[in-house]
Amino acid sequence: MTLNNPILHAALFLFSTIQPSLAEDNIDTVMARMKPEIAVKIAYQETRYMGLLEDDWQGSGFLYAAPPNTLLKQQLKPYIETMAAEGRQLTYVKPDTQTFHQLQLDESNSMMASLAVFQGIMMGNLQYLRHHYQLKFTPLESGWKLVMIAKEHEPGEEPIKIILQGLQQQAATQLELILPDGDRNSYLLQSAQQGVDIKQQMLTVLQELGGNI
Repeated sequence: MTLNNPILHAALFLFSTIQPSLAEDNIDTVMARMKPEIAVKIAYQETRYMGLLEDDWQGSGFLYAAPPNTLLKQQLKPYIETMAAEGRQLTYVKPDTQTFHQLQLDESNSMMASLAVFQGIMMGNLQYLRHHYQLKFTPLESGWKLVMIAKEHEPGEEPIKIILQGLQQQAATQLELILPDGDRNSYLLQSAQQGVDIKQQMLTVLQELGGNI
């Protein structure tokens, strides 16, 4: 078979047209990419845009997630604050003010609902997200975007809206949370670390939280 063979040319053309579509992200591949096998740790930078405050609030820390359903948000700057969701149980600790709470996740509360959706995203729990949110996935030229709008919300209030974005063939790199009152939280998510060592780090933080309750 030579390079002038018309059948070969046709096959090469067909392959070149099909290949991009095979590589194109969709909601299933993105959520599968988010799901941790053992445990994952992601550095984040958070900016809060709050209408009542003149200056934007900025913070940073780490997000941890581990199957079957554990999420840990460890804020390190500007002050230490830790939230952990293990299934439906929420633990909150802020050492500076000696604040310690343990309660059940209540998704009628917008802040708790936002934590629950974080839990769903970090665990790649597409079933949960589809049940509670209207999902619109859009492939982009250089990546992808997923818009999630809460199905349930208070009468007269705007629903919680989450915009998740990432590069092609990669997990999420940006997340924006828009609350019913118009306040926005924006997260920049950096490269993830995974493995047994990360699981042990996460367990250590959770044990420290347990000692404070």
